[in-house]
Amino acid sequence: MRDIDSSGDIRLIAALGVVVVGVIYRLPVLVSPLWCAAVLALCLWRFPGRGLVACLAVMAAWTLVDAQSRMANRWPVARDGAVAELRGRVAALPEIQHRRTRFRLAADDGRTYRLSWYDDAPRLAAGDCLNLRAKISTPHGSANPGGFDYTAWLWREGIDATGYVKQDLGCADAPRASLDRLRGAAIARLAPTLSGRPMRGIIEALSLGVRQHIDDAQWAVLRATGTTHLVAISGLHIGLVAGLLFFLARWGLLRSPARRRARLAACGIAFLGAAGYAALAGWALPTQRALVMVTVGLIAVALEREIGASKALGAAAIAVLLISPPAVTAPGFWLSFAAVAWLIALAGWIRGPWWARWIGYQAGLVVALMPITLWFFGQASLVSPLVNGLLIPAASVFVPVVLLGVLLALVVPSLGGEVLTWVGTALNAGWQVLAWVAQVDMAAMATVLASITLLLLAVGGLVWLMLPLPPALRGLGLVCLLPIALGVRPGLGPPAPGAFRTHVLDVGQGLAVVVRSANHVLVFDAGPAYPSGFDAGEMIVTPFLGYLGISHINRLMISHGDMDHIGGARALSKAFSIGRRVGAESAHPCHAGQTWAWDGVRFTVLAPTAADAGRAGNDASCVLRVASADYSILLTGDIERRGEQALVERLAGADLASDVLVVPHHGSNTSSSARFLDAVAPRAAIVSSGWHNRWGFPRPQVVARYRARGVTLFNTAVAGAVTLEAAADTLQIRRFRDDASRFWQTP
Repeated sequence: MRDIDSSGDIRLIAALGVVVVGVIYRLPVLVSPLWCAAVLALCLWRFPGRGLVACLAVMAAWTLVDAQSRMANRWPVARDGAVAELRGRVAALPEIQHRRTRFRLAADDGRTYRLSWYDDAPRLAAGDCLNLRAKISTPHGSANPGGFDYTAWLWREGIDATGYVKQDLGCADAPRASLDRLRGAAIARLAPTLSGRPMRGIIEALSLGVRQHIDDAQWAVLRATGTTHLVAISGLHIGLVAGLLFFLARWGLLRSPARRRARLAACGIAFLGAAGYAALAGWALPTQRALVMVTVGLIAVALEREIGASKALGAAAIAVLLISPPAVTAPGFWLSFAAVAWLIALAGWIRGPWWARWIGYQAGLVVALMPITLWFFGQASLVSPLVNGLLIPAASVFVPVVLLGVLLALVVPSLGGEVLTWVGTALNAGWQVLAWVAQVDMAAMATVLASITLLLLAVGGLVWLMLPLPPALRGLGLVCLLPIALGVRPGLGPPAPGAFRTHVLDVGQGLAVVVRSANHVLVFDAGPAYPSGFDAGEMIVTPFLGYLGISHINRLMISHGDMDHIGGARALSKAFSIGRRVGAESAHPCHAGQTWAWDGVRFTVLAPTAADAGRAGNDASCVLRVASADYSILLTGDIERRGEQALVERLAGADLASDVLVVPHHGSNTSSSARFLDAVAPRAAIVSSGWHNRWGFPRPQVVARYRARGVTLFNTAVAGAVTLEAAADTLQIRRFRDDASRFWQTP
């Protein structure tokens, strides 16, 4: 390989650079950047490809240095839960919700905090000075297969700590002017015009990058039709504005005395307009990425150099990675660059009339982006080629009109209001059609690429299809896409007959357990739901079941009525068909003596007794024993000493003894009594608790009791989801944080 010494090889640098940065971000532990320095030292000697190696070493070194700097700036784990005094400025726009205001604080200590202010929060705006006492936590989120990685999102956003406000100490400093403060003022000024309109959230998203008024039903429509990108200001929107301004400016300048510099001046005007739009939209990561891509293209046009679309794309990818290496973990990074790369490839070999090219581009995009979409979201729209093929050209009209209406409304509210009223009416009419399309049974495909091997195989197949090969050979790439079409899920199939698999999910301070036999699924408790809007049933249990490919729950058992156990049940009832619901708040309360068998696995309810079944309280929890011919697990809900004592006195040892115990009441001091542990005699125990929860569960005394008996203890707060595989002659327990360990995760 010859030395990399010209811009013509920038595509190779970009492609391999993305791979290098992506590999670094999959490391469980950061390596030293000194290794990169050693590689650079080797590049002092001449050898084929040393320029490429040097470029990749520089990118790797920069990524490692950036990551180490971010790690060093994080709130230390040793101080998790500490109350600290913070002084700083509100950064970005606060999210104002019922009973809670969530905001970012750019503190004087150099950290960025994401804080919640409950109940009596003042009306905050970007740039406000704050002096607070707050309870601070290290960035941490639940860790479950198929779930949203909140910790990774915090990392990408540059948030060093989270927490909530305990006391306002007051700050007399004047607010500081900023773009976000201007955006907040713009939103406030638009509120009287947009308030109460069904398309308010869409208009605010397209113009100001604010999406908090897009409701859940609207998001569901956007996901089902593959149009979420239309309300996230990105390459499409920035490119439209830049392109429109370029052609308008060039047309006008060619008819003026400045026509000799029309191209250069038009590029400058287009850049300023695109940058202004990005600033108006809040300068979010997707917006920054889009502006970088547009800027590279404008530079090429201004210099009158035909650098080629693929080289411009490579330069943009390198620039994005240098500006923000964590972008490589964002779904938008892969979707945007993959979409543009695929369009460039399609342009090279799709021929024919305009309508044939249009169909080819749209169909090609949905096929190309499907593996990435399924990998990140577990769902891909099948109607998006048609929908986007119509809406993207329409966006070239309504995005500029929305921007014009918003700008007019800020300057002349009456005139701008008329424009936005017309825009809202047109958008609402189109939205009704979009909502109808979203209801089509085949609108979206829900499946999961659970293995990176399948993802790489699918992407490799698509790349093979792009190669200049004879049609017969090119068709072999379709073979690599067969696993997606067939729904292959390596390692996620049901257990064999006679065996069972149990997943104790990481739902914070609560409980949700999924038990799976060869042909049946039981969900024991559904996790918590809070007034703040967090619902573990919707955000954790439902995505996890989708990850497994489950669409039907044979039995939903809710141990008792506490919100940390029953909270997510409503979301599960909406998302899945349920064969039978038993336990709390159902027509079928559970009671001792109920038993059934599925696929060679026996399920036995041990408590409460029939006399206690209608009572409330922790000791009225359903207790379920799941047993195969070889192994068993005991699910205990929130029973405490009295309930444990009743079980021990009523049941013989063999009926209660279990290989694995889900720790009662999250490890409280009022449970896991010595006599109960001796009767159950577990080999391992799993406690479901929240990270550094305020009750200190599991309590040290409880942990000591388990350790004194040689019981291996797993805690979802530290381990993430815990999976028990009970097959013939094999009892295996896995921690999700071990299987998917990343250096930025806590702990």
